[in-house]
Amino acid sequence: MKTYHAYQAEAKNAEAKLQDVQAQKKKLEQQLQGKTGTTRSLKRFEHREEKRKHKYNENKLKALKARNDYLLCIESANAAINKYYSDDITDLMDCMNFGYHSCVARTMKMYLSSHEQLRNSHQRAIDRLNQCIQGLDARADKQKFLELHNAMFMLPKKFEYQPYKGDEARSINAVVDEMTHRCETLKARLEGVHLENDELWKTLETAENSLMKMISVNDHDVTLLFLTDNPPPPKSPHEAAKHKADRLETESYYLSKFKEYTLSCNRLARLQSKHNAIQKAAGEGINNSGTIMRPLSFRAKPRKRRIGRTPPVGQPKLFGGSLEEYIDNTGEEIPLIIRSCIRVINLHGIHHQGIFRVSGSQVEINEFKSSFEKGEDPLIDMVDASDINSVAGVLKLYFRELREPLFPLHLFDELINCTRVEDPNVRIEKIKELITTLPRSIFIVMRYLFAFLNHLSEYSDENMMDPYNLAICFGPTLLPIPPDRDQVSYQSNVNDLIKTIIINQEEIFLNDGGEVYEKWILDNQDNIDGNEEDEVGSLPSDEEASFCGKPESLGNIFIIPSFPACVYICSPQYSLMPPTSLLVFIVLYFYVLGN
Repeated sequence: MKTYHAYQAEAKNAEAKLQDVQAQKKKLEQQLQGKTGTTRSLKRFEHREEKRKHKYNENKLKALKARNDYLLCIESANAAINKYYSDDITDLMDCMNFGYHSCVARTMKMYLSSHEQLRNSHQRAIDRLNQCIQGLDARADKQKFLELHNAMFMLPKKFEYQPYKGDEARSINAVVDEMTHRCETLKARLEGVHLENDELWKTLETAENSLMKMISVNDHDVTLLFLTDNPPPPKSPHEAAKHKADRLETESYYLSKFKEYTLSCNRLARLQSKHNAIQKAAGEGINNSGTIMRPLSFRAKPRKRRIGRTPPVGQPKLFGGSLEEYIDNTGEEIPLIIRSCIRVINLHGIHHQGIFRVSGSQVEINEFKSSFEKGEDPLIDMVDASDINSVAGVLKLYFRELREPLFPLHLFDELINCTRVEDPNVRIEKIKELITTLPRSIFIVMRYLFAFLNHLSEYSDENMMDPYNLAICFGPTLLPIPPDRDQVSYQSNVNDLIKTIIINQEEIFLNDGGEVYEKWILDNQDNIDGNEEDEVGSLPSDEEASFCGKPESLGNIFIIPSFPACVYICSPQYSLMPPTSLLVFIVLYFYVLGN
């Protein structure tokens, strides 16, 4: 910033001197009006003017380059801080407590095993310890710690550009040749850092696996120590010392590689931010010949790598678990519970008054929850809206019980600040910028959910659930207010944020791949009926239709009661009807209905 201000000051001084020389020259020209020939004084002033103009152009170019470097440094610093608070803090926690919970569990199991062998009256204490062991969850503890100390780990405000006096430009000006060369250099550097980062991750992963094997040694069972006949010989002190030394060496190596990997990721984020900033300037800049520079491509955001990841055992936890971990373990882009509940509400509850606002039966909600936790779909055979409030209730319960809310805690302040922006376009752009930093799996689920809520709000005249009412229902669930904040004062901001995302979900969520929400969902039973026994239906002619008599006898054509809104054709090849056939079909429907 100091360099930038210094160069701007030099440019202003050079400009002032140039204007002074030009004023003196103009004054001399006025005095020499009417005289023939060119005087020596005028030539001297012209020479001084040319010299001052050259000096001014040099200083102006230096000031422009200094401003570009200043803006790039701001982008780099913001990216580094965002990377630190978004990823590095949690990674540091995962690294430093790696293996801690395993050691605690092994210690408790050893204590538990000794009490079991004593066979006395400590059974109740043993059961409690067993529950503690089963409840050990490193990531849940980390999330609880972040919630209790959320002010320390909240993403801070970005560095703001501080312009020099009179310099109101807030973006990088594309000095074409320099920026193009710099962009190519950064691109090559990025590729090298990407390769280096991948190699560091492989090394870190190998060291992590080796350390996990050392930590997870199954030595907590002390049954053999209580045997009176032939007890096992004690371990050699040298063997124990060697094991400890090997573990300390592996831990030191693991920490050193983690440090290298973290610094490499931070360097990658800073380089990528500079590259993106230059791309943006190059994409908007025009060179002297009038040719628009085409923005260069860059790598897509990679999948987040987890530090201290343990292999999953059995079915991943659904309620009370992590959405990102569940998707990683199951491979489902949209979890079954979300997809199934939204499908049923789309088919049978889109017009239901008070959906998500009216509470369902707690017994039914618990039954649905139990079935989903077993990996089953209890809603697959649902054909009406009798339990629709319970379906909506179990969907809200799932999001409410997630270990980490859909919107991360560290983005709370930044998201709330977005609601205070007056310009709607700027507000949407800021929300979009924050959401695009989320992991890919969370982004896809969020896009699917808000597309459904937007579709649901289109029928607010019938279901009484406009975007604001939906925001009231989902705001505390998707973006819970930290416990140390004023719940009442922040609730309106949370509701405004969710409402804005519901209304503008198409602008905020880019359709760049992955599963998307479809407004018109066919019931599973329709597909089964359409394919059963190779019954391939066709649209009836006028003569065939005259024998139908009733709407339900029209071959494989199934008519929804709200006929003007939708016509469903069970046969797959007629899922989209040509306009002429559709017109004939409508006339036929009302003719039969009138008879």
